[in-house]
Amino acid sequence: MRIILVHSRERILPELSASLADYALERMRARGVTFELNARVSAARPGVVVLKRMEMEKPDATKKPEPAQLEIPTETLVWAAGAAPSPLLKELPVARDKRGAVLVENTLAVPGHTGLWALGDCAIVPDAKTGKSCPPTAQFAIREARTLARNLCASIAGKPLQPFHFDSLGTLCVVGHHTACAEIKGYKFSGFFAWFLWRSLYLIKLPGLERKVRVVGDWTIELFFPRDILQTINFGPPGGKSRP
Repeated sequence: MRIILVHSRERILPELSASLADYALERMRARGVTFELNARVSAARPGVVVLKRMEMEKPDATKKPEPAQLEIPTETLVWAAGAAPSPLLKELPVARDKRGAVLVENTLAVPGHTGLWALGDCAIVPDAKTGKSCPPTAQFAIREARTLARNLCASIAGKPLQPFHFDSLGTLCVVGHHTACAEIKGYKFSGFFAWFLWRSLYLIKLPGLERKVRVVGDWTIELFFPRDILQTINFGPPGGKSRP
């Protein structure tokens, strides 16, 4: 089996520093993953995927120019194009960006529409400290929700609204078996320790002691045995008709 990862940017994992992104790239290459960077899928037909090369911001004059298009024979295409705001937003008379997300003030209020608020994936939330848009991640959405709750109460009581600001706790990314990258408060980690840190943080976030114990048990078994790919339940063929 051959895995080819197509990415439209010049490097993977832009959320991480260049050094950690390069580490992740090399780790996945060592596991047999081929990368087609600075390219987009322009067409997909039975048995083939067509890639279109993007123009590089800083082309390398020492390298031979690559063809503008590339056809890759394949029978399996996995599409991971990210998330888009709800189509409902298109029906609202509010300002949106090119992605369709609602433009809001740093108080999470939609300008020009009293009583209308937006946060999370469906909004472009400016950070009150930096002025930059906040990333659409869970850790930011949770803090935005808390700020919005306080601002709703303040709006009802006629008090000043609180602008939103949050310093990211960090970024974690798994890049293989027992291997991860982490960047937390300026500190960078990679390898098994970063993977263990990622598992520990997710374990803390799990609700309920019983669920935590069950997950720890599964993770402990996973340390000593390979991934179980055996399917023991027979769902039958598509359409519900059994074969003789």
